[in-house]
Amino acid sequence: MKYLFVVLVLVVFSCQNDQNRNRLDQEKMAEILVDIHLDEVKISRMEIISADTNLLLYHQLEKATLKKHGIDSASFVKSFDSYVREPKDFIKLYERVNEIMKDRKKLNESSRR
Repeated sequence: MKYLFVVLVLVVFSCQNDQNRNRLDQEKMAEILVDIHLDEVKISRMEIISADTNLLLYHQLEKATLKKHGIDSASFVKSFDSYVREPKDFIKLYERVNEIMKDRKKLNESSRR
């Protein structure tokens, strides 16, 4: 019985390591998430009443964003799920997303002047 438990624990940890190895690196994932969040802002500013239209636009923009970054939606979802399962990694990821957003905002403001 002890051996079964040890084998089960080893399998679980090895599966988690495989998932982390196959996920997108933090910088690439953060860049994609920034673009996706900016797409969400674009849609919300359109003030479209229909939820169906909003969802359709979101999916189109998300598809274009993933294509721009050279990633398919399945890989993106797997990577995102992998980060969600590791709270410390997820927090670091979104800290990076915030940094990129601030940098882009500063760049945008300085280019307007």
